Amino acid sequence: MEKTESPLKKYRRQPKLYLNIPSNGKWYDQKTVAENTYTNLAVFSMTASDEILFKTPDALINGDATANNISSCIPAILDPWSIKTLDLDAILVAIRMASYGETMSVTSKCKKCNVENSYEINLQHYLDFFSTREFEDKIYHEDFCLHLEPLSYKKWTEIQKQQTAYQRALNLTVGRIDDEKEKEKFVQDIIDKINALVAQAILDQVVAIEVDGHIENDKKEINDFLNDAEVVLFHKIKKMIEKNTLEWKIPAEEIKCTECGHEDTVRISLDTSDFFVQG
Repeated sequence: MEKTESPLKKYRRQPKLYLNIPSNGKWYDQKTVAENTYTNLAVFSMTASDEILFKTPDALINGDATANNISSCIPAILDPWSIKTLDLDAILVAIRMASYGETMSVTSKCKKCNVENSYEINLQHYLDFFSTREFEDKIYHEDFCLHLEPLSYKKWTEIQKQQTAYQRALNLTVGRIDDEKEKEKFVQDIIDKINALVAQAILDQVVAIEVDGHIENDKKEINDFLNDAEVVLFHKIKKMIEKNTLEWKIPAEEIKCTECGHEDTVRISLDTSDFFVQG
């Protein structure tokens, strides 16, 4: 007997909304996003297995939960690890909206009377916010023009993992060292490693340098040049990256205590189990 099409097929997940990537795909190709389509990307709700990943500590720490959910909910994104960090928040908000709706409940304890209040946050507001942001990708310094590019989700995750490892080593080991000089040396060594990691993360966002009518985009040459450059250039790069980070930071919401009327602000956190697990 010929097998007929399953009646369940028409009830499978359908797109709940469509997303325009804030960067408009400036740094992507067909290996990252299918067919270079950066507008009207179909966004599906999470499945039960997608949600379970956000309850798995290891999957949260190594980034697998986020990467796998992006692949599941936005099939047009072929390589979530290559997504730039400035696009990530909009993508995560869209997945949350497709899964649980446009509003999100958050709780905040009043700093004045200690009463815990619950507020409903409209997530569409954030997608509208991201659509108006701009990323400044050029720095001019003397005869040079430095081209910036946001970190990929993979690179950002690697940095977070390394920082966590250093912090864990500090917490676990420093209490076991009795000798004060040895303890001080160990702590300073960890601090130096964290500072070097942060500095390299800043320099890694420089992807090309123009000078004398030529463009250098070899990462080793760029790193060698920047590591040997005067400190004023490093601070110029750092300042621009901090400016971009602030420009793209998810905005705080104004709230008011229902008990005493005290006004404050609250900022939601993305890429966490709290954001993606309902109830």
